[in-house]
Amino acid sequence: MSRKENLSSLSDSINTVNRYGRTNSYGKAVKHSSLAKLRPDQGVYRTPEVKALRAFVGVYNMLFWITGAAVFSLGVSCLLDIQTEELSTLLQVELVPYQPGVPVLYWLYLGLLLAGSIIFITGFMGCWSSMQGNSTAAMLYIMLLLISCIGEISLTAIAIISRDLILERTEQELVPKLKMNYNIPGHDGFSRSIDLMQTKFECCGLGGLNDYTLSTWSREGIPSLEGIPSRDNILSRNEKEGWKARLKVPLTCCALTNSHELTGYLDPKPSDLSKCQDLSSRTILARYTDGCLDKLLSWGEGQCIMIAGVAVGGAVLHILGIVLTCCLLQKLHPSQ
Repeated sequence: MSRKENLSSLSDSINTVNRYGRTNSYGKAVKHSSLAKLRPDQGVYRTPEVKALRAFVGVYNMLFWITGAAVFSLGVSCLLDIQTEELSTLLQVELVPYQPGVPVLYWLYLGLLLAGSIIFITGFMGCWSSMQGNSTAAMLYIMLLLISCIGEISLTAIAIISRDLILERTEQELVPKLKMNYNIPGHDGFSRSIDLMQTKFECCGLGGLNDYTLSTWSREGIPSLEGIPSRDNILSRNEKEGWKARLKVPLTCCALTNSHELTGYLDPKPSDLSKCQDLSSRTILARYTDGCLDKLLSWGEGQCIMIAGVAVGGAVLHILGIVLTCCLLQKLHPSQ
């Protein structure tokens, strides 16, 4: 073999070693196992910039996961809270004429529960996709984020519309209902909600005491005072005869000694029953005089705003997740 051929063979061997890393005892090229398994994008995947972005996406999705759990817990607490459930039944909106009202807050609470579940699942999917490090998992995650974001925006719109409906229609629908159904047999749930409203907000009726003087309860359904405790737990015969054994306003319109109790509205104990039922008396310390309508509407509006705020926050988190995932994909696959 000539010297020129030897030099050419040696040059080919050096190029082979440089390409594959080493040769075996027979002079044949052997690939490094790590390089053999390395995908085209793994070199980029191991750069410090991409590692930092991947870590940030993982931390973000962990926080996203925790946020979903918190929103889910908020929805559950709203649905299980007795007082919230009782008050929300008063804010039913009649969407179709002559049809029963729709408890819009109840459905918004269900929407909040669903939103929390979606955020929770999305955060889990984000953590999984960030660990996978491939475009398929990332695209699946982005699609889930888009669907979730649309759901959050829809919940926000529904909450805002529900707020407007509550403010617009509650007075015209609830006032006649109170005058017709309060403390009438067959409407125990409604009467219980009214009692809670009056105890919680320290008010009487929707517009004031006149709601009861013109009500069916005042004309036909006023109960006897037998068995109703006074300040000393016993009503004198003179008191009963003076009132003709009839209530003028519900006991929950009175200042109660047990108003701080969670179920105080179910067993109201007036601090001074005689002064509370004496409508001619100018002493108002024993009885609430303000109407409840403004306070009830303010509470309902606050619930809608709370739900809308949570939905907007979830939508912003979804959009941020989409941006971060797209940035990570761009770093991993700059040619795509």
